[in-house]
Amino acid sequence: MNKQVVLNSAQYVVLTAPQKTVYVEGGRGMGKTTIIGGRCTQLVKQMPKASFAMVGKTYSQILTRFIPAIKEGLELFGLYQDYDYVIGSSQGKKKGFAMPFQSPESWHNIIHFSNGAIFQLVSLDHADSGRGLNAFAIVNDETAICDEEKLAVNVKNTNRAQKDIFKKCSLLHSELYTSSTPITKKGKWFVDKEELAKKKPNKVMFLKATAKVNMQNLRPDYFEYMKEAYTSEVIYNAEMLNIRPKEIKDGFYAQLNPDIHYYTDFDNDGFLTGIPLKDANGQSFDCRQDLDLDPNLPLIMGVDWGANINSMVIAQYKDNTYRVLKSFFVKTPKILDHLWLEKFLPYYKYHKTKTVKFYYDRQGNSRTANSKKTFADQASDIMRNHGWKVEKKTIGKNPDYLDKFRLFNLSFRDEGRTGLPIVRFNEVNCADLIISMEHAEARETSKGFEKDKRSERSKVIPQQHATHLSDAFDYPFYAMFKGGLSGKSVSEEDRPMETIVLK
Repeated sequence: MNKQVVLNSAQYVVLTAPQKTVYVEGGRGMGKTTIIGGRCTQLVKQMPKASFAMVGKTYSQILTRFIPAIKEGLELFGLYQDYDYVIGSSQGKKKGFAMPFQSPESWHNIIHFSNGAIFQLVSLDHADSGRGLNAFAIVNDETAICDEEKLAVNVKNTNRAQKDIFKKCSLLHSELYTSSTPITKKGKWFVDKEELAKKKPNKVMFLKATAKVNMQNLRPDYFEYMKEAYTSEVIYNAEMLNIRPKEIKDGFYAQLNPDIHYYTDFDNDGFLTGIPLKDANGQSFDCRQDLDLDPNLPLIMGVDWGANINSMVIAQYKDNTYRVLKSFFVKTPKILDHLWLEKFLPYYKYHKTKTVKFYYDRQGNSRTANSKKTFADQASDIMRNHGWKVEKKTIGKNPDYLDKFRLFNLSFRDEGRTGLPIVRFNEVNCADLIISMEHAEARETSKGFEKDKRSERSKVIPQQHATHLSDAFDYPFYAMFKGGLSGKSVSEEDRPMETIVLK
């Protein structure tokens, strides 16, 4: 039975495009899932027994977000799991499916269709996930969060397979990249492809579209409804209207460089690949997925307390490298307790060394309502009651903004300078922190040079993207490495950690 699918104008343009390479910058609700499902269906039908690359930034992303979207897209075009295709197993052969021209050694990252076509799921944080692949085409979602160089090295050079029977196929060696508008520096390369399309219009197409092209499938008040759902005009404009955020040229963390300071490091060969693809339903995972976590080291915790949001940043320090591992937050009506009970403790349940070096600003020494305990006392008690050893620390009086600005940017710019560490951020686990830091501005006021904190009072900026999380990063980093401003070099064991109790 043939299934009729009504396409909107953007979907039709993409799925009938003559260009081999297509970039889609699409707002939420414009129908990217339908585009991906349609393109995958076209590839499978045009080239039976062929192998295609389906690309995600990380294997964790593939499990939590990509697989559910792929299955939904395929179902729109009448292709159903366990009937028309199987995921992550060799069961296709037992079902009588045709075999591909080149059968993979392992089926754990394969989508196998009944006519023998296969999609090999390739994660850019796992160099071997595309090993041995000779692809006839590429499909990639959420492209703006991917690394362009890894995409070229790990995937594009596999798009080389040849078969005489496919020479006239319009999608042979095609590439489809879809994404919402990037809101961090890392994604700038994606929107720059618009200029490439202008230079090579016969080979490359760059399409921008919002959900306005898809209103026949959406509620009439969709844009008004979604605007109420977004707390940020910047994020709403980017994700819904394809309005690219302005780039902060003179930010408080001006020397923060995505190409140098961001990384990914997940346990793909162990923990994550142990989760069957067929069971990937968008679930989140715990610290067992993190290869950058040293099980023998304590955790460095920075916390920023707020009326509307409580924020936390987790790091470790070893061999003069300060790794920022994870960021968490909870918003009202959730309270301080939820940040630990729902976020930190479940995620780090399996961390071997149950020790926390706990940094916070002076607000942490304020008493909670109707209690003699401070915010820091309350949080420490929660952790100790769950088996953690807590070393409470604070920077006491908040340091001068100019000193912090100098310390952070010297560390980012002059790696190896005496007394300053190498700094690295896990860009997947710290996505909100990175947005907070990249969009933190600096300004001159009557009080002097400052980090611009006005975002914390904004009603349109989501508070996890305001400066709260950046402050949670600041507290331990400044306390531990401020001596670097004067060239002092002190080991982790000997470095003086201020413990100041404010009465």
